[in-house]
Amino acid sequence: MCVKCDRMKQILLICFKFCVTDVEGFDIVNVKDIKVRGIPMWRTASLLFVALITAIGAMLSMQWKAYSKQESQIDPAETVTQELTVQSSEKDLLISQRISGLTKEKEYKVIIPNELFQWTCVKDNGDLCDSKDENPQTFLPDQNSLVFQYTIPIQKEDASFFLNEWTTKISEVKVRTTDIEIIDTFRRKGTWIAGAPLMGLKEMDLIDYYLFTGMGDAPSLFWQPKALYKSQDSHQIAFYKDKLGKNNEFQFEDLKNLTGFPYLSVVFTNQSGEKTGRGLMITSPIIKKEDLKRKLVGQYYETKLKGIPNKEKWLLDVLTSYTAKLEPETEKGKFILKELNMKLSKEEMKHLFNQVNNESAEITAAKLDGFIYEMKGHHTRFFTLNNSKSVPFIPFYYYDPRSIIINEKEKSDVEAIIKGNLILYPFIDTLKGLGFEVTMLPDHETILVFKDNNSYRFYLNRNIFIYNEEDYGLLENPLTNLNGEYYISKQWLQQLFKVSIDEGAEDIRISI
Repeated sequence: MCVKCDRMKQILLICFKFCVTDVEGFDIVNVKDIKVRGIPMWRTASLLFVALITAIGAMLSMQWKAYSKQESQIDPAETVTQELTVQSSEKDLLISQRISGLTKEKEYKVIIPNELFQWTCVKDNGDLCDSKDENPQTFLPDQNSLVFQYTIPIQKEDASFFLNEWTTKISEVKVRTTDIEIIDTFRRKGTWIAGAPLMGLKEMDLIDYYLFTGMGDAPSLFWQPKALYKSQDSHQIAFYKDKLGKNNEFQFEDLKNLTGFPYLSVVFTNQSGEKTGRGLMITSPIIKKEDLKRKLVGQYYETKLKGIPNKEKWLLDVLTSYTAKLEPETEKGKFILKELNMKLSKEEMKHLFNQVNNESAEITAAKLDGFIYEMKGHHTRFFTLNNSKSVPFIPFYYYDPRSIIINEKEKSDVEAIIKGNLILYPFIDTLKGLGFEVTMLPDHETILVFKDNNSYRFYLNRNIFIYNEEDYGLLENPLTNLNGEYYISKQWLQQLFKVSIDEGAEDIRISI
């Protein structure tokens, strides 16, 4: 904004000089003695100056509002850091959570999970936090920070436990980093593991200290009563195993191509059932290598897809299976991957998935369609349609984005598709728009077409058609079946129905 202010000052100075030094060739010394239509020129100059100041002020205000709006759209959330201190006692965990970097005097709404007990918000001096209203979940920061204290009950002293979504959150705030300090006096024989790198461990006579530091919000936390040893993998993965177990290192070359693989702690143990949380995975020590590979790659793509809904699990299956070089687990995943392999070359497939891996923003079905357009130059809704349609499978095809105008009427529900070098038009909708009567017979193998005194009979599974009760053999079927809808090419439309097709830059006009 300083650059804009300097420019505006220059404009104001120029306007001021213009108003008081030289108006239509008059010198400043004589300007008070000059009148325009009975008004002294010095008043005219003053009015002009005020008008210019007002106009410039309005422009500045508009630019500032636009600038502010643009800035707010970049990232509306405040960025903060948080520190968690976990003290282990006999029957619960005592937790202190400090969130720093908040705006002083601004009121914040907190989100408290049901698993947290004896929850309070306190200042550094021990007093309760202030609030502007009576809402029990809104608080004012004390010196740019909020401190929450609470407990999490532990059912059994010697049983493992897994904590996920176990901290207080603040609405519209983005956590940049999280530090977790664990002070342990009761569970020292076991092992603490978090979904973040272990930065320090100090074992003393009566107490142990752990320090985990990770990016983003609080990672999952796990404790088990038996000791584990850790081996760091080169792909941001830490493996935790029983010392008596097999010392097999899992090295997957495919993971090297996954840009920004998030930190992940993988625990092989029988002390807990299989679980997956933020940066932490608990699995069986006898898991097959292929199954572990699928889990690791799947964890990567889950972060790319940002909490994918169940209806889109096939998309996660496709991305995971291709990268891990494994067979898809879902029927739709098998279909999608087969269609992609049929329509794209190996190099194009590799390029498509590299785009997914290099994309820093959230991956969606529409974004995948966009990647294909960037690569091929043709539009497709392959991923989007399979994601939203109730029909189980939609084949891969490209569509023509130009408007379809039939007999001078735009048909917003009619869309041409591209197959190879051909543009195909929806057979039934196109003919109906041209004034033909079209009927699909109950056997769904024959289509009857009538107009004026002419009749056509098309057999969907045979290379013949009947025109005015005369049979005509064809070298190929003029109709193309695409997921139950039939299409016809420009050449066949013109040859069989004598129509005119004008393919322009913005639209395609079809007429008799």
